[in-house]
Amino acid sequence: MIGESACNVIFIRGSDLFSKYLGETEARLRRLFHAARAAAPCIVFMDEIDSIAAKREWSSVESGGPSLRVLSTLLNEMDGVHETSGVVTVGCTNQVNKIDDAILRPGRFDQLVEVHLPTAADRSGILQVLSSRSKVADDVSIDDLVKQTDGLSGAGLEQLFREAGMSAMRTRRPALELGVPDFTSALGRVRKQQSN
Repeated sequence: MIGESACNVIFIRGSDLFSKYLGETEARLRRLFHAARAAAPCIVFMDEIDSIAAKREWSSVESGGPSLRVLSTLLNEMDGVHETSGVVTVGCTNQVNKIDDAILRPGRFDQLVEVHLPTAADRSGILQVLSSRSKVADDVSIDDLVKQTDGLSGAGLEQLFREAGMSAMRTRRPALELGVPDFTSALGRVRKQQSN
């Protein structure tokens, strides 16, 4: 995917940029883009971009709060206060409705690509891969899991297997395989976490 390109790639989570010290978050953003320009051609992949490009609210605009300063710095870096040829910024979020409109305009993020939840066929493939990495009991049916996991993302399916493993370790020692009760218990926890 992104790592298979011929470009250099800088990956960072938006939340990793934040600092409790005044002005440090903005300085980190400037250093990030400086490094990207020095490594051009370069892709800057920002996960959780909603954490640094949140919608402006009138109260924060009037006060010039920290989130406004961070957003302004990001916009300045993307607009090319310095020469940005050879630097492409890719942002990722699961809350696009919380991103400021200014960051979504053409010239900054030109394309919005929505990745939908996996279909039943997609979930079947993901569950097959995940079950190949774990010892799954013979009574566990992938088809049944596909039906029970409607609405889960790929990450949610991976979490399901982790939770099933934890359930197996809590109830049996040694936990040699994951059984139907483990997945039933895990699915309840995963659904509860998703609803929060």
